[in-house]
Amino acid sequence: MSDKRKLLKKYMRCLGEMKNELKRRQLRKTLKTHMKTLNELACEINQREGKQATQRQRGRVCDSRNLPHPQMLEEYTTQFCRLSVEARELLESALAARKDAYVPYSKFPVGAAFRSKCGYVYAGCNIENVAFTPGCCAERTALAKGVSEGQMMFTGGAVVAYHPKGFTMPCGVCRQFMREFACRDFPIYIAKAPAPELADRIPAIEDEDEVLVTSVYRLLPHSFSTFE
Repeated sequence: MSDKRKLLKKYMRCLGEMKNELKRRQLRKTLKTHMKTLNELACEINQREGKQATQRQRGRVCDSRNLPHPQMLEEYTTQFCRLSVEARELLESALAARKDAYVPYSKFPVGAAFRSKCGYVYAGCNIENVAFTPGCCAERTALAKGVSEGQMMFTGGAVVAYHPKGFTMPCGVCRQFMREFACRDFPIYIAKAPAPELADRIPAIEDEDEVLVTSVYRLLPHSFSTFE
C-alpha cells in the first residue's frame, strides 16, 4: 500500500510539473503575441512621425516664388442645355468638323472648334498620315486655321470625340499648342459624340448629356510659356 502511495505522489508531482510547464509555454506564446503587437504599434508610430516631419519640411506649391500662379477658370461638369449659346455653338461646330476627319488608320474621328476674340469660330478635324508623325490633331488644325488668318487670341474652345469609357481629352502636344495662344485662361468644353451606331442622331448631343467645362490652364498647369 505504501508503494502505491509513493507512486501516486510521484505521478502527482509529475503532473504538477507538466502543468507548470504548460503555463510557462502559454505565457511565452502570449508574451510573443503582445511583443509582436507592440512592435507593430512602434513601427506605425515611427512612420507617422516620419510623415509628419516630412510634411513639415515640405512647402506648398501655391507659395512658391519660382512658379507662376495665373488665375484659372473654374472646372466643372454640367448638362448641354445649361451651357451658354456660345458654348453650344462651339460644340456643334466641332461635331460638324468631326465628320470630315481623315482617320483611315485609327478610325477615331475628333472634332474641335475655337472662337477667336473677334467672334469667328474656326473648326477642324484630325488628319492622319501613314507615317503617323506628320498627322495633325483636330485642336491644332482648328487653331492653325485661325492663326493663318491673323487671329492670335481666342476666348473658348471645344473638343468632341466618342469613346465608350468617357470624355476624350486633348493630348499633351495640343495642350501646349493651345497654351501658346492663351495669354489668359479660356474655357474648353469637352463632350462625347454619339456612338457609331447613332452617328446620324438628331440632335447629336442631347440636352441632358454631360459636358466637361475645363480650361487651357487647367489642362496644362505649370506650363512652359516663355524662355526669356
